[in-house]
Amino acid sequence: MVTSQSCTTDPDLSSISYYFNMSLIAVPTTDKIKIRSDLLVPVIPLSDWPAPVKQNGFCLDVVKTVQFLVYYTPKGELRNASINFTLTDVPFEQLVLQTHSVEFHLLQRDTSKPTQAPPNPPPVGLRKGSAVMALIDGEMQPLKSLGVSEGGRCSSDPSRLSPILFTHNTISGCTFSSETQNCTELRSQIYEIFRGSTAPDEIAMNSGLQPNWTRILIQDCLIDPQESCESGCSLPLSFSIQIIWARQGFIEVPQNYILGAKFLFRCQNVQCPLSSPLTLTAKATFVETTVYPEAPRGVPQPHWRFPFGFFTRGAAELDGHLDTSGSSAEKVTWSLMAFPLLLLSELGLRNFDIEIF
Repeated sequence: MVTSQSCTTDPDLSSISYYFNMSLIAVPTTDKIKIRSDLLVPVIPLSDWPAPVKQNGFCLDVVKTVQFLVYYTPKGELRNASINFTLTDVPFEQLVLQTHSVEFHLLQRDTSKPTQAPPNPPPVGLRKGSAVMALIDGEMQPLKSLGVSEGGRCSSDPSRLSPILFTHNTISGCTFSSETQNCTELRSQIYEIFRGSTAPDEIAMNSGLQPNWTRILIQDCLIDPQESCESGCSLPLSFSIQIIWARQGFIEVPQNYILGAKFLFRCQNVQCPLSSPLTLTAKATFVETTVYPEAPRGVPQPHWRFPFGFFTRGAAELDGHLDTSGSSAEKVTWSLMAFPLLLLSELGLRNFDIEIF
């Protein structure tokens, strides 16, 4: 069953949970101490699959089929392992039938030396609309923030958080009420509503199984050590996620990379217990900083042309148009030099045009 809550929290629906940090043991062993890193065969994904997201009553990119491919030698040693998926979109409160399979393939040619496992696929640029990944408690998870709340009321339920999608600017809000009479507890409740129970440490600059990471700059509220409910608590009322990205690589096939991210909290002094609900707002903003090359890689310019009248066989030079900034004597000299060259070129074309072409 796929529900609004399980869409982004159930690991069975997410492709990355089937292979993240997963390896197989190459040879049979019963002693864990003997397991070395060179005996581990990593499970390599055959592509880069997005994480499930909620949209318009549907859970997008839900795992439908899981296919493990394991290659072994006649001696029973594992050599390679890969995984492939089929994703589908499922409406909320609907059942999805999943199929899991494992296929073993015998390698006909065995070698005395263990064959090295294929390297992990190189990191690639981010696709527009894909979930931005972050490192939370040492685990790669989608970066999330305040989503749409039921009735407009704030909730600390993790399912209320929505994933941040690459290049999608968003803004959301809710009303917060609490009877807590402790500044630290109030502040923690609001932080959890904005970004979850644990703040992310780093953000993925690109996609892939082993992406590059960059730290997230966090600007929290300034806290007075002597604060109290009577004097007022410094509470974050606005949360802003700013992500800077740029296109890198060749112009023909540009790759989208995140360069940095910043969490900004706008705080206000509020007395507690709260006499009226507070309005909390959160937004995510993507800023492109690509430096595009100048001409000649841009729009063609009027002065672009071949030298020496390439297509007119020197007619421009004979008309005195070779050097418009020079004197008339220079034009005549060039014309006299070009005339015999034209005659020779005409003779050459008539007698040896096979050799020329």
